[in-house]
Amino acid sequence: MKKDLKRKGEEQGFVLIVGLVVMSFLLLLAIPFLYQLSFENKLTTKSYKSSAALSLAEAGVERAIWELNYGDITTWDGDSSLRNMTISSFQTPDGNVIGDIEIRVEDPDGEYPVISSLGRVAMVESRVLSKCARIVLEEEKYKPWINGIFGDEELDFASNAYVDSYDSRDGAYGGSNMGSEGHVGTNGTHYGCIDLDSNARIYGNALSGPETIPEDVIITRGNAEIFGEMDSLSEPNDMPSVPLPEDLLYSGDYSLGGNDSDTIDESGVYTSFRLDSNCTVTIAADVSLYVTGEFAMRSNSQLEIAPGVKVTIYLGGSFIQHSNTQINNLSEDPTNLLILGTDTFNGEMEWNSNSQFWGAVYVPKADVHFNSNADFYGSISAKSFECDSNSKIHYDLALAALALDGVDDTPFKIKSWQEVIPATF
Repeated sequence: MKKDLKRKGEEQGFVLIVGLVVMSFLLLLAIPFLYQLSFENKLTTKSYKSSAALSLAEAGVERAIWELNYGDITTWDGDSSLRNMTISSFQTPDGNVIGDIEIRVEDPDGEYPVISSLGRVAMVESRVLSKCARIVLEEEKYKPWINGIFGDEELDFASNAYVDSYDSRDGAYGGSNMGSEGHVGTNGTHYGCIDLDSNARIYGNALSGPETIPEDVIITRGNAEIFGEMDSLSEPNDMPSVPLPEDLLYSGDYSLGGNDSDTIDESGVYTSFRLDSNCTVTIAADVSLYVTGEFAMRSNSQLEIAPGVKVTIYLGGSFIQHSNTQINNLSEDPTNLLILGTDTFNGEMEWNSNSQFWGAVYVPKADVHFNSNADFYGSISAKSFECDSNSKIHYDLALAALALDGVDDTPFKIKSWQEVIPATF
């Protein structure tokens, strides 16, 4: 009996020893695993905190952009060279505090403001994890001439009229420099908002107003053809007002008698600008001319733009061009001559010239009637556009990048974005 008890005790002791050995072995296996779990947990926590800090920095950037575009950043601390704002204890919608945001905007009134935004998230033992984003902004300037022809309300093309494209940066129109990007468009949504009479040709796309079915509103009469796609705008194309030129010398009325000649080499504001028959005016320097009243060219008169000269003509009253007159851009570069219509230029702009024209026209309140038998090289944006038979419009692709400066409420967009070391904030 005693032997049995002794044997049983020995067996239990052996089992205990084996169990302890196994447990020790398992513990040795578990320690690295538990350490790994702890390490991964720390990495996960750090990764989460890092993402949260970067998200806070990005939220600061969005806040600064909104204030610059739609708010009033002058309420922030600082001055016109530097504005600062701190958002402490930024919370989620359910009330959990994520961290703090510090925002700095350099040159907020300039053309290229710089935003530096720091997101800060608390770690353990009073440590803080920070992320910083640095953003350079630029104005998203309005570009009126991204189409060959655009009419806010409608477009009408008479028989045998056509629109195509070329690129003045590649030389003169013709030969291999002829393309099918002479796109036309309108915000109009009514039946006939784009109307092509017999044999009219559009070598490009035709875009009708938003939420329209192009086939239901674009008219193509006998043998008229659109060689690109017919589509509708995804949203209306804004046509903002032309900003008035500033600091121009007041020059009163300008009038040149028949058979006379003159030279203009200074910018100025004119209450009227009249050229009598057979006279010639040469613009010999880069100028801006603002005509608040009547702009009139009598038969056979000429307005010449010297080679290499850049001219902007602002119209605020009326535009009258009689037969055989010429606005002659001698450089034959459409980017060198801009004709802009202010809000008071809201009547009809009728082109009667039988000469070639190189330039870009933006008259958002006026109706353009092009009855010339010559070629128009450039782009036209107007309230409405109508051209007579045999009119030829050649859209210059170089105009697509040309912006209209000074448009009100022009928003800023991101030019460059980079994450930087928070210590440089």
